[in-house]
Amino acid sequence: MKNCLVMLTKVFPFGNGEEFIENELPITAKAFDKVVLIATSTADNAIQTRAVPYNTIVHRISASEIMRRVKPQTVKNFFHIPRVYYGSREKKSIDGSPVRRLYLAYFIAKGKAVAEKSSGLLKKTDLGQYDAIIFYSFWFYDTALAALELKGACSAKRCAAYSRAHAYDLYDEKNITHYLPLRPYLLENLDCVFPCSDNGSNYLKTKYPESSDKVSTAWLGTSDFGAGPPKAGTEFHIVSCCHIVPKKRVELLAQALAMLSGSGLKLKWTHCGGGDGLKKLKAYAAENLGFMECRFPGEVNNTGLMKFYKGTHVDLFVNTSDSEGLPVSIMEACSFGIPILATDVGGTSEIVRNGENGFLLDADLTPEALAKGIEHIAHMPQPELQKLRCASRKIWESDFSADKNYRLFAERIIGSNM
Repeated sequence: MKNCLVMLTKVFPFGNGEEFIENELPITAKAFDKVVLIATSTADNAIQTRAVPYNTIVHRISASEIMRRVKPQTVKNFFHIPRVYYGSREKKSIDGSPVRRLYLAYFIAKGKAVAEKSSGLLKKTDLGQYDAIIFYSFWFYDTALAALELKGACSAKRCAAYSRAHAYDLYDEKNITHYLPLRPYLLENLDCVFPCSDNGSNYLKTKYPESSDKVSTAWLGTSDFGAGPPKAGTEFHIVSCCHIVPKKRVELLAQALAMLSGSGLKLKWTHCGGGDGLKKLKAYAAENLGFMECRFPGEVNNTGLMKFYKGTHVDLFVNTSDSEGLPVSIMEACSFGIPILATDVGGTSEIVRNGENGFLLDADLTPEALAKGIEHIAHMPQPELQKLRCASRKIWESDFSADKNYRLFAERIIGSNM
């Protein structure tokens, strides 16, 4: 039986972003005869920057083209929400809130616009030769609605629609409106939703118990580049890695390090990642962290980051986010045997086992608490630090290997339809 996967992303494999798909696609694609990948929100002049497997066809939809379609339809939807999407629970969620109603109207318009454009692109591929077609949205957002729309128009013998779920697309309270559109509708109609953490799965099952059978955890994973090199110098090297945006709270790490100026520790800090806050972070470091070495290489592609970890001894990886799904950045660090210090948010505790491969900090993190945590680990005897390092690597090998997790994921989405 021939099968085809239609995968909906935001921008991958164009530009930057969604780097974690680089780990998944080569493995998942092996389970399918054909993969059609549609990047649904690219820049007008987007250039493909990442390679894809030989059996993968790539299409892209520009964000500006979608917005031209979405704006007028959003206005229409605002006054007349299509009945099929307007169940009693959805109605209750938006009643009395014009902002939420507008959000729902926009969400429906965008999901349908992506589906319509994707349908046109799929006509360029002879899908009629496939017995099973699986529509797969990487995000539990508008592309998940698009996947459902595409499934509804599918004429193959067997069709299914799945979505992953991460953080911004999963936790209502993290949205500025404290609302995410069409949760009941999507859960009822998708074949399954795969949160990237048990925390996310429990969240959906608790909030939507009527659809609990549609929710199943599917951890992401990272590739194996072996353990990092042994320690050579006397510096305690701290690494952080993220795009510098408010929710990542990288400034807390900078402030914590400033508090350690009189600690006697020989510290070094490397932050990998760019963003609007990079200039301000560099300025703070120049003014307050002159006692230690700081490096800010900016945006580093996945290949470059793996090369850095493979060739550089890192004593501690720090994550200060106030919201997470289950951080791929921590998976990457663990794969190299690096101890972790991270906030206990989202599914982070599923990979950072307190006292085993690192330590968890309260979500309401202060620079003082973070400085104390760094100092505690830096003063640990080398045998204890080595235990943390070995545990990080073992946890990654057991639970977060890309090869293992993505082969299992492909089997799950194929097995239920073959």
